[in-house]
Parts: sequence; structure tokens; C-alpha cells
Amino acid sequence: MEKKKGAEKLLMIMFLLGIFIGAMDTGIVSPARSVIANGLNITESASIWMITIYTLAYAVSMPISGKLSDIFGKKKLFTFSIVLFGIGSILCGLSDYFGGYSMLIIARIIQAIGGGGIMPIATAYIGDSFPEEKRGTALGLVGATYGIATTLGPTIGSGILSIFGDSNWGVLFFINVPICIIALLISAKVKVVEVDKEKRKMDIKGSVVISLMILSLMYGVTNLNFHDFLNSLKSVDVYPYLIVFIVLLPVFIYIEKRAEDPVMNLNYFKTKDIAITLVLSFLVGAGLMGIVFMPQFAENTLKIQVGSGGYFVTLMAIFSGLAAPFGGKLIDKYSAKLILLLGFGSTIIGSLILGLYVAESNSQIGLIIGLAFMGLGMGFTMGTPLNYLMQSFVDKNETASAQSTLSLVRSIGVAVSPNILVNFIAEAGTKVPGKIMEVMPQIPGMNGNAFGGGNIPESALNSLKSANVTNIVETMKNFSSTMMDSSKNAIESGIMHSAHGNVDPNIIFNSMKLDYLNKIEASRSTIESTYQQTMNSGYSNLFIAAAGIALVAFILTLFLSKKKSN
Repeated sequence: MEKKKGAEKLLMIMFLLGIFIGAMDTGIVSPARSVIANGLNITESASIWMITIYTLAYAVSMPISGKLSDIFGKKKLFTFSIVLFGIGSILCGLSDYFGGYSMLIIARIIQAIGGGGIMPIATAYIGDSFPEEKRGTALGLVGATYGIATTLGPTIGSGILSIFGDSNWGVLFFINVPICIIALLISAKVKVVEVDKEKRKMDIKGSVVISLMILSLMYGVTNLNFHDFLNSLKSVDVYPYLIVFIVLLPVFIYIEKRAEDPVMNLNYFKTKDIAITLVLSFLVGAGLMGIVFMPQFAENTLKIQVGSGGYFVTLMAIFSGLAAPFGGKLIDKYSAKLILLLGFGSTIIGSLILGLYVAESNSQIGLIIGLAFMGLGMGFTMGTPLNYLMQSFVDKNETASAQSTLSLVRSIGVAVSPNILVNFIAEAGTKVPGKIMEVMPQIPGMNGNAFGGGNIPESALNSLKSANVTNIVETMKNFSSTMMDSSKNAIESGIMHSAHGNVDPNIIFNSMKLDYLNKIEASRSTIESTYQQTMNSGYSNLFIAAAGIALVAFILTLFLSKKKSN
């Protein structure tokens, strides 16, 4: 009996390790994207593909991996997925030293295909392995591991670059290899007897069509600009892919209705509770991406250096990591529906604190309280209750493919939401120059519109776009200096015209310039506060939108059945 319990613990460790590296890798590359782009001599726009291609391949592989694991066994497919993920990680790391960007992209696809089989299979196996009265607790560990890894990914990435240096970014991927090896050693040691299932013909046609559908939808949606929605719809990077998805959808339904063992069970969308669970998964995925903007919000609110805001994401991870297993225990005692309501309620409270109070007051205590509620909300909702519900609502021999569908829908939410949420920040960013100019001292000898003229050097404009609350004053000094230098002849002519006697216009110009820069320094508090509040207005709208998403999810949760379906 003790030997069996020991084997179960080892398997749990194996699956949790897999979930950790799979979730961590979705964010660990983000802070290194520019570093990798510089190291491989590629453009910033091209570097987006190292993240985009992973997201696309990850999403495509999930439903297929889930179905294959239902047919051939969860442990076998999980082990195979870990091997693929490990090989992909090694190749990604090696591309730092030879092979270049093409090798990195291919390696990321291999890594993503492996990653797409890790999360849903591990979740399904853990849920199946525990009796119903302990399933919530077990899945709570899954949620905690996933939440901590997801939120800590960017912080871990930044830490690795700080330790090993920008020239050794390959270490970001090599860190996965020892974890993969440990998981494989456990897999080899622990023998699992899985029930032989009736072998059915794999739904090849359905697999191909759903892959094309997912690729088309996610690529098209990723390129949508919700801030300029109608114009972005006309882009060749958007509308052709959305048309392909729309055309393939009825084809897919036709194929799946006639398939012996469909890759995706369409009945999921006919059952009220399963359909609601899938919609909630989408909304959780959409809300999850709000954490992408948390570091910048913390930096702007507290006027701290760029990069320091990641520590506040760590705070969220701590509360999320505490909430997920605690929520799992509460599910066993009460219900998944209750935990979802607690989670979405916490998210609403946290979002409104950040959006309505902190964005106005710049309160550090308010920021901590708001992030704590956001962390609790994420921990309660992100994985445990939805995974629990999905396994409760489907037959046991479909748990992996059901979890894959759940993960896929959440991934679509993750892909869509940044495009929506970033528009609030972008809109605030467009207001910054005008708001700053309103509080800037006027340059002597120049009218108030000089800043907005058409002769502003591109380098000066770029400096404004990349400014933050800690360097906005220095940016405006440099900007003003550039503008005055560009108008030096006109200013000196004015000096000569109004001067009496023999004067050196160059000396007077330099004196005026120095005096003006000192006036900007004297206005530091006003300029920083103006920048801070203008950007915070965008963050405020973002958090109010996040609260709205959570409110919709809260209302939908009320319509879930109190008890499981089967």
C-alpha cells in the first residue's frame, strides 16, 4: 500500500514538473525578446514570431495530443511530450551559438508541440487518479503550479539574463532540460497500468481541419487592432485568415458528425454546463493577460525604475499560489461553483481598487491590496474549478481531450485579450505629448505650437514614445534642447533684431537655453505628475474592463448546475 502511495506521489511530482516548465516557458521569453533580436541581428517585428509561432503550435497541438492520449494512454503521451519539449528547449538554446533565427523558430515549434501535450494530459491524469472527494485538492496543486509558473515566467527570464548576461540568452531554454530529465527518470521508474481501450480510427481529417482553423483564427485575431478595428480588419494579415476560419467551420462540423472518434466532441457545445465552462475558460484566459501590464502600472504608479515592477507580479503569484490549493480543498468540501464565484468576485474587487482608487491616488498600500485580490482571484479561477467541472461533466475516457478543449479555449482568450487591453494604454500614450506640452514652460522666441510642428526629428519623437515616469523630465530636456537647436537661427535673428548695441547672439542663445532647461527642472514634479496621471487614466480603463470581464464570468457562473452532470 505504501509502495503504491509512493508511486502516486512520484507521478504527481512528474506531472507538476511538466506543468511548471510548460507554463513558465510561455512568459520566460517575453523580457528577452529584444535581447534575442539583437543577438540574432533581426528586426523587432520579426522577433515577434518567436512568441507567436509558439502560441500557434501550442494551440494546434492541444486537441490532437488530448485525443491521442485518450487512445494510447496518458502517461505515454505525456512522456513523449516531455521528450519533445526537452529536445525543442535544447535546440532553442543552441540557436544562440549557431543555427541562427531559422533554427530558433523550428525549435520553438518542436517545443510548443511538446508543451501542448503537457498541461491537458497532466491535468486529466491527476483528476482521474484521485477519488472525487479529493479531486479538488489534487487539481488545486495543478492550479497553484500553473499560476506561479505563469506569473513568475517574466521575472525568472529577467533574473537569468541578469546572472548570465544578454549574450547567453540560450540559458533561458537550457534551464528546462534538467527538469525534463527528472520528469523522464520518474516516468521510467514508475510503472502505470492503463486500461486498454478499444482502438478506433484516428480522425485525421478532423485533426487537419481543426489545425488549420486554429492557425487561421489565432493568427488573424493576434493581428487585429481593436483600437482601430475596422481598418485593421482590412489588413491582409487579418481578413483572409478570418475568412478561412469561417469557411472551414461548417466543413469541420460536417467531418466531426461523421467521424468514428472525432478529435473534438461537438456535444460539448450542446451541453449547457460544458458550454458555460468553456466560455468561462475563455474569459479566464482573457483576464489572465492583464498581468502583462501589471509591472508597468506599478512602475508608473510608484515612480520606480523600469524592471522593478516585476516584483509586484511576484506578489500576485504568491497569493495565487496560496489560493489555488486552498480553493481545491474548498471544492472538495463545498463546490466548484462557489470557488468560481469567490474568484471572480475577488478579481472584480481587485480590478476596481486598482482602476478607481490606485490609478487616482498612486497609493502603494492600495496597490498591494488590489494585487492581493487579483492574485486570489487568479488562483481561485485559473485552473482548479474549471478543470474539476470539465472532468465532472464528461465521460472518463474523454477527460484528456476535454481538458485539451478547455485549454485551447483559454489559449484563444489569452491570444485575444492583449490586443484589446493594450489599446487602453496606447490611447493614453497618444495623449501624453499634448498633456505634457500644456504644463511645459514656453521656449523663448518660439510659439506654443513649435513642439507639434512637422520638423521634429524622428529621434526626438522616438524618445517621447519610449519615455516613462522616471525619465520623462530628462526626455523633455533633451527634446527641448533639440527643438531649440533646430530653431537656433530664427531665435538668434530675433535676438539681433531686438537687441541694442553690440551683442553676441550665440552667448545669449546659450544663456536662454540653459535658463529654459532649468525651468523644466523646476517643473519636474508637475511634469512627472502629468505623465503619471495621463498614463494611469489608460490603466484605469484597462482595469475597469478587466472588472467587466470578471463580472460577465461571475454572472455566467450563477447559471452552472450545483451538482455535476454525471
